[in-house]
Amino acid sequence: MENRNVLVVGSGISGVASALELANAGISVYLIEKEAAVGGHSASFCCKATDICSRCSACVVLDKIKEAVTHPRIKVLTNSTITRLSGEPGNFHVEIVQRSRYVDEERCIACGLCTEVCPADPKAIYPPFAEATPFSYILDEGLCLRFKGEKCDICQRSCPTKAIEFDLKPKEQELSVGVVIVATGFDVFDAKAKGSLGYGRHPNVLTGLDLEQVFTREGYLRLPQNGKEPQNIAFIQCVGSRDKGHGYCSQVCCKYAMKLAGLIKYQNPDTRVTIFYIDLQTAGKGFAQFYEKYKESIRFVRGVPVEILETVSGELEVKFEDISQGKVCRDTFDLVVLSVGISPGKDSWDLARILGINLADDGFFDAKDSLSSNETNVDGVFLAGTCQGPRDIPDSIAHGIAAASKALQVLAGSASQRRGKQGRH
Repeated sequence: MENRNVLVVGSGISGVASALELANAGISVYLIEKEAAVGGHSASFCCKATDICSRCSACVVLDKIKEAVTHPRIKVLTNSTITRLSGEPGNFHVEIVQRSRYVDEERCIACGLCTEVCPADPKAIYPPFAEATPFSYILDEGLCLRFKGEKCDICQRSCPTKAIEFDLKPKEQELSVGVVIVATGFDVFDAKAKGSLGYGRHPNVLTGLDLEQVFTREGYLRLPQNGKEPQNIAFIQCVGSRDKGHGYCSQVCCKYAMKLAGLIKYQNPDTRVTIFYIDLQTAGKGFAQFYEKYKESIRFVRGVPVEILETVSGELEVKFEDISQGKVCRDTFDLVVLSVGISPGKDSWDLARILGINLADDGFFDAKDSLSSNETNVDGVFLAGTCQGPRDIPDSIAHGIAAASKALQVLAGSASQRRGKQGRH
């Protein structure tokens, strides 16, 4: 029997774009997300506008998320994962498990009392990122003393609205859908894997994502170590891209580094900013002009930093190979930002096995052919966004819409076949 529901797996910007395109075409959509909040990484990105819009698309993400979670044809299931897929295009059966949140999102008023009284270190219950949907506190089983066997219910007793329930169990359910769109996104490269760059050891070494979240949360930049305004900042490109383990370019790092650098210079024109790069990737509408605007005020060094050490005075000494001069140099900075790349999702292998779709050599989901990056080796299962390969926000939105168009074609074909069979009887 033909089914006109569609399952979208992953609620990042590409999944949200797919869901909205389908819902606005009259299709009912299940939008499932493994995390407690909708939006993926891009929902925590900051606006990088100065006196003009930088076209980072962060505002577009939040607008589309708000539209999706309130759309009458989109049912959002957070904390949910697929455990089994069976059937065929037009008639898939999908089994999912929805883990308990332990915090009722309708009753949570985000007062913060639970976090204040939590005795765990780090805190086992905490708020989501600033623009999270739904905005209710998150209880982490891996950190919670109660789930480690201790008799602790301090947060539950302190909650004024009785929103915390420890006894809730996971829910299993089966969905019937005609098409599946995989939009599970990416993982941020773990900068600690580049041990010589000091992330996790030196407080004033941040990642690009850390910096995004600082601006989202605070609106301005201060040194983590002492709260002072940094006067000399370095960005290091290609951290987790274009190396032995990740031979591809992540395509977004040069863009976000330069736009964040531009925002820093806008807020404090006297701040010195250096960008260490291998090759600048300036593709994308308007980005070459953006580079032209800042190439005089930002120092660009074609070189590869190999080590970051903290000096006695607390500055960060960067040892790097200056390719243009052909020698190893050293320079000191207040703050160093590692422009970390896009990595395949760590759960991709498990989902590929469940759905029967292939992974490419780089770990991203494999497209059926180079001319159609939405299609997989399984009919009726499509790809959207960075789960198929690195993309920026506008490209992810376009890829999500393209996946929705493919899904509509399958649904239309299934309906046509059903009408043809009925006509012969």
